[in-house]
Formats: sequence, C-alpha cells, structure tokens
Amino acid sequence: MMDIWVAGVGEIPCRPIYDDMDFREMLYRAAVKAYFDAGITPAEVDGVVSSGMDFYEGMSITDSYTPDQVGGRLKFNTLVSNDALNAIIHGCMLLKTGHFRTILVTAYAKASNILNYSEIVLNSFDPHVIRPLTPHFYTIAALDARAYLTNSGCEARDLSLVAAKNKRNALRNPSAAFAENTSVEEVESTEVVSEPLRRGHVAVPCDYAAAVLLTTEKELGKVRVEAFGYAAGSYSPDLSLKTWGQSGWARAALDIAFKQTRLRQVDFVEISEPFAHSELMALDAFGVIRESICKTLRDGGFNIDGHLPVNPSGGCIGMGYPLNAAGLQRLVQSVNLLRTGRWNSCLVASPDGEVVDGGAVVVLRVEA
Repeated sequence: MMDIWVAGVGEIPCRPIYDDMDFREMLYRAAVKAYFDAGITPAEVDGVVSSGMDFYEGMSITDSYTPDQVGGRLKFNTLVSNDALNAIIHGCMLLKTGHFRTILVTAYAKASNILNYSEIVLNSFDPHVIRPLTPHFYTIAALDARAYLTNSGCEARDLSLVAAKNKRNALRNPSAAFAENTSVEEVESTEVVSEPLRRGHVAVPCDYAAAVLLTTEKELGKVRVEAFGYAAGSYSPDLSLKTWGQSGWARAALDIAFKQTRLRQVDFVEISEPFAHSELMALDAFGVIRESICKTLRDGGFNIDGHLPVNPSGGCIGMGYPLNAAGLQRLVQSVNLLRTGRWNSCLVASPDGEVVDGGAVVVLRVEA
C-alpha cells in the first residue's frame, strides 16, 4: 500500500477583505509558502488539483486561471468542484496511481467580491419547487438546527457554547479573522437570524487561500495521510429526500476511511462548521464519543484542553468561512497543530456546503 504524506502547507490568513490582492496573487503567495515549507521548487511538482466553484468565482472554468500562479503550467491539472477536502482526496488517489510523485492542491475564496451570496446559494436548489419560494439559506439551516436540537435533546444555548468555544480558540490562531474572547451570554445576545439560529452561530464568509503539497516521498513528508473517505447523505435539490437534523454523509465517509486504517481514536477533530449546529451534527454522526454530545460539550470535553478538542484552530466561526476552500483551511490548521508536538492524530472533516448533506473526511497522523 502506497503511503501519502503532506510535505508542505501554505496559506493566506483569513480576512474580511483583501483589497490589495486578487485571487491570483493570493494563490501565488500561498503556493510559495507551501513550496518553502516542503523544501522543494515549483519545478518538482508533477500536477495541480484545484478546488473551485464557477458560481463563487463569477467566471467559467476557474481552474484555467490556477496553474500559472502555482507553478503548474504545462503540467497535469484538474478541477474539483466540491469542498476542497474532496480535492485532497483526488490528489491522494492520483498519487496512488504511481504516475505522480508530488501533487499540489489549491483553493481560495474571494467572498468579498460576492454581492449576492444568498442568491447564489439559492440557485443550488430545485428551480421549480424551492427557488420560487426564495428562502434564505439561513431558514433551511435553521430547520436543520431545530430538528437536531429536538432529536438530540440539546438546547439552543448549546449552539452558543459551540460558537463561544471556537471564537476563543481562534485567539491562538494568527490566521483567524473573527477571534474573540467572548462568552456564551454575549453570543446569546446577538440577533436571531432564523430561529433558533443567532448571528453569533453563523460563520462569516471571508477571503482566504491555501496550498497543500502531497507526496509519496517519505523523506519529504511532515504528516501522514492515514485514510480518507467521501459520501453523500440524504440531500436532494428539492429537499424531498433530506433527513432533517442529521449529517448522513459523516458516518458513511468515516466508515470508508476506517477501512483503510486500524486507527479508531484521534487526539482532536477539525470540522468545517458553517453554522454552530453543523459541528454538533457531524460529531453525533461520527460517534467519536460514547456519552451525549451535548453533555460532553457542556462539561468542556470539546474544549482545547478537553479529552477530545474540537476545532482547536477556531473553526470557521472563529477563523472565517472561506466557502468551498473550508476543507483545505481545516487541513492546513490540522497539519500545523500536529506539528506542534502536542497531538499525534486528528480527524479532518468538511461538508460540501452550508445545507448540503455530503462531505469528506481525512485522517492525519504523525508517526512516532
């Protein structure tokens, strides 16, 4: 079995807006950092896997603008239009073919360029059943949140616990844009955007770029890609098949990953959470702890010093939500955290969007 390693990572910190850089410059700077971290030159990369969504970028065939910036001109390149963690999986599979030695995975978000984000999300729904109702995606997310709270026995206040935890964790992260030493009460005091969701429960879109260099060469490797998986849950564009309050994709994706490794416990978890309940739903589906998710949350078990830290980087709520680049954001943070020496393994997870029941997981490990 061929092993895959993360050789280097680079990122441009999350910001509400970068008015001095376009996405090309952002990608370039992230790639330069990744190459420096890996200790190789762009000439040594064999291919590029880009993650992008034409709707978000406002242009067609967005990956055609990527290779020149990251050293991939005249080399293999392809686009993955799901969340960027899925692009990592594509990169790993390409390496496992044996035809490549190094693959660079890139993603970026220029959310500050988008004037009508809620309308863009609306266009992902069925044009006959859902779109004529013009629901804001907050409303659909709120229905999911209410269903989860009802089914799990959690309370709306628990969503504020998640948000406050992540914002405080982000204070340690220089790449975070929305870190704050806030309290549960302060989150609870923010306006209701769609009951039970409050403004403080929602991750704010941000500008961001990241590059991750994958390799089959152990001597270049910093962190090992132990396993990965992807799955679709109950989502359908007209919502007729959706199972409310559940992340159907999460357990299925983790089961695929577990078939590739004997590892069953990790030291921490990084989850892309567009909303506070997104984190809880995924944790519930993963089955990473035996007791109640809500009880563990309230007892501090998911805090950075708890028995299973969740989003010690601050997550999307603390860092900013970089749209489809969220998965790469989570992976870069996980690699950086593992390299501190505090932890040896982690589970990285990211859904395909705010209200889509599909997503990917990657298990990372530092060899002793």
